Amino acid sequence: MRLTRECDYAFVVLAFLARRDRNRMATCDDVAAHLGIPYDFLAKILQKLGRAGLVASKQGPLGGYRLARLPSEISFSDVFGAIDSLLFVECVQPESCRCPRLARCAIVEPMHALHRRLAAVFDNLTVADLDPGPCEEPVKRLAL
Repeated sequence: MRLTRECDYAFVVLAFLARRDRNRMATCDDVAAHLGIPYDFLAKILQKLGRAGLVASKQGPLGGYRLARLPSEISFSDVFGAIDSLLFVECVQPESCRCPRLARCAIVEPMHALHRRLAAVFDNLTVADLDPGPCEEPVKRLAL
């Protein structure tokens, strides 16, 4: 299993929003500057999180983003589902699995069990578990 950069950033953004006053919106510009995430990439992530009901957005001069639910109500599974997929083991969905050995695979059932166990772990971990403490200073962009 590999965490994509997009999913990694989604967790970072959610943890950042979780530390803020729930009634105070954070603009995409502010989040991008504070976390050092490229603006366009962040906007795409926030859009996916919004479609999944994990962040709420408001347009206008006082607009921005905030968590749509309490941090303790947003599971890791919710985040994976919003950004990438909750699919950890490809063969758990035989209709989309391209493995030519699926019909005679000796480990398909243990892999299904592994998937169920991982899903249960991620169902029980929440954004509240990511609380790193007080907000840090904005990240300085490195010139490459």
